[in-house]
Amino acid sequence: MKILLEPRSIAVVGASRTESAVGRRVLDAIRKDGFEGPIYPVNAHATSIAGLPCWRSARDLPRGVDLAVICVPAGAVLDAVDACGASGVGSLVVITAGFGETGKAGQSLQDALRDRARSYGMRMVGPNCMGLINTRLKLNASFSPVFPPSGPVALSSQSGALGLAILELATERHVGLSTFVSIGNKADVSSNDLLEYWEDDPDTSVILLYLESFGNPRKFAELARRIGRHKPIIAVKSGRTRAGSRAAGSHTAALAASDAVVDELFRATGVIRAGTIDEMFDVAACLASQPLPTGRRVGVVTNAGGPGILAVDACEGAGLSVVEFSPGTRRQLSEFLPASASLGNPVDMVASAGPDAYRRAIGVALGADETDALIVIYTPVDPSHSEAILRAIAAGVIDARHAGSRKPVLACLMAYAATRPLMAESEQVPVYAFPENAARALAQAASYGAWRKLAPGRYRSFDDTGVETARKICRSALAARGDTWLTSRELHQVLDAYRVPLVHEAETSDPVEAADIASTFGFPVVAKLNAVGLVHKSDIGGVRTSLRSANEVKAAATGLLEVARAHRLTGARVVIQPMIAGGVETMIGALHDPLFGSLVGFGLGGTDVEIEQDVHFRVAPMTDRDAMDLIGESRAHIKLAGQRGRPVADMRAVQDLLLRVSALAADIPELRELDLNPVLVLPDGSGCKVVDARIRIAAPGPAERASLEDDHEDRTMVLTGSTGPRTQR
Repeated sequence: MKILLEPRSIAVVGASRTESAVGRRVLDAIRKDGFEGPIYPVNAHATSIAGLPCWRSARDLPRGVDLAVICVPAGAVLDAVDACGASGVGSLVVITAGFGETGKAGQSLQDALRDRARSYGMRMVGPNCMGLINTRLKLNASFSPVFPPSGPVALSSQSGALGLAILELATERHVGLSTFVSIGNKADVSSNDLLEYWEDDPDTSVILLYLESFGNPRKFAELARRIGRHKPIIAVKSGRTRAGSRAAGSHTAALAASDAVVDELFRATGVIRAGTIDEMFDVAACLASQPLPTGRRVGVVTNAGGPGILAVDACEGAGLSVVEFSPGTRRQLSEFLPASASLGNPVDMVASAGPDAYRRAIGVALGADETDALIVIYTPVDPSHSEAILRAIAAGVIDARHAGSRKPVLACLMAYAATRPLMAESEQVPVYAFPENAARALAQAASYGAWRKLAPGRYRSFDDTGVETARKICRSALAARGDTWLTSRELHQVLDAYRVPLVHEAETSDPVEAADIASTFGFPVVAKLNAVGLVHKSDIGGVRTSLRSANEVKAAATGLLEVARAHRLTGARVVIQPMIAGGVETMIGALHDPLFGSLVGFGLGGTDVEIEQDVHFRVAPMTDRDAMDLIGESRAHIKLAGQRGRPVADMRAVQDLLLRVSALAADIPELRELDLNPVLVLPDGSGCKVVDARIRIAAPGPAERASLEDDHEDRTMVLTGSTGPRTQR
């Protein structure tokens, strides 16, 4: 990735003499913004462009150019890649559109492009992108007319058109960028690749992502967890709604909604989710320049009551706390503020407050034990004093830093045109137009700071699982019947391989034998109908509980078989189980989501599981912390913790079962849906029991298999550049 994002020489393949053409705009941007390395225009029909000598083909370039930006029509791109490969070009940016975004034919061309680039050992950004920017190198290898200020924020955008607007906003908000990459169709380089690069990039301390889709959510989760421990990741994920819902055979599939999963994925991995691009930059401005808050208590200093009230409301609404100042803090404020000032929190210094009042009030508020952060509001009453007051705000922060304060400070300049951060010495105080923006950014920073304090979760491996046994059963069933629900026997074999604690059961088609089985188990028992294609037994009256005698069992079995005949079900049999007394009804599920891959869900169980809408999800594989957080998010947690005299339930057993299901979902790509419902959680130390289960399998698609291979194998690529071969993992 370094040869791609830190090139020392660049070729523009498709450079044009027409100034409005993309190839010419890219060439002009590279030259205009100050790139100091060699630049090679490639055009078969020109001897020079913009004063630079032209090369007829990329094959003729000097050996080992680091980066080629390709701007030729889609039909000529593969030939251009071959020419670049022949001359040892190290990496590519393909600006050209007309690939996967256009349909099947375009996707086939895109696949060929990816394979061709990889065959030469070249990493590639695009196609259908606007290029990349590295401010440290003064490199603008894009068609953006905007070159943003340099700074510690890295940015990836999946949308080229939106990327232009984002760069303009970054410049307008004075958020300095280290690197910008428009990944387009991400045929090769993805957000995950950029995360790995930025993890070790000394010029990057905050990472921004605009995402339209996830290529490999499992890898994203692993990277985000690791990188987020020392560099915040802020993401805007578009596509919050689904146009319609797909038919679902299991409770788990019916309850999974992709946007809710995005929220929970981000929450678990420490990614800060911004609702808008504007909010993303609000948060970035805070995190790029200020320390993390150690808590959620906020002080507010203002010269106008109305904005102060707005700030309090916004803070409380965002989950922050505007606490009352102590008598000691009030006393310090009273020493220099007029009697008409309000000394509580917010501190309303009244409209006459000048530079000295601001500087001293900031020092007191930041020094107070009652605050973890400070919002300073200035509403210009006499504009002739504005510049002096802004300098005083910055000076007050510097005074506090010299006194040892590491609390974040955000400034809100009401009805003031300037949005540039306040600067003093090495301090940069971010500026916001309204109190709500500052409060929202501070709340996001506080939540991220709290996540960073948590001990990282650990992935757990199991020595007692039969992975190959389960895979063989699923693949055999798939080969025999195609997309299907596992039979009762297959289901039990798969779940037994992962030591899932199923309730003992036996099945028969004879009511008399059912009564004998029940007598062997001991009463009371449960009788359930099992038949080909039957998923939700309760929907057709296929479950009979609390059967306390052989006669009751015989009658129940007879009735269940009649239900099967009435619904024209084939292969009908009656399942007998011992009835488990007590316990909290929960459900555990897994499914394959087209966006995220394998998901694991947990929540309240029973027949009303979809009405309750209490199931929450995580991407598999989960950590031990993910599992406990999943339990804690559900309303089932109240019952499990012991409510109104209930015994405390065995939550460790639930955690163990969740992690086993997570391992099953991650290990068996053929698993599409799994329901364990209900899972009865018994009193602490007694474990849990799965009363009913279903598994549906189907063949994973080619893209999914490729993603799975990337999870389990390190790809080694030999990159040929101007300094010789490089090996990249």
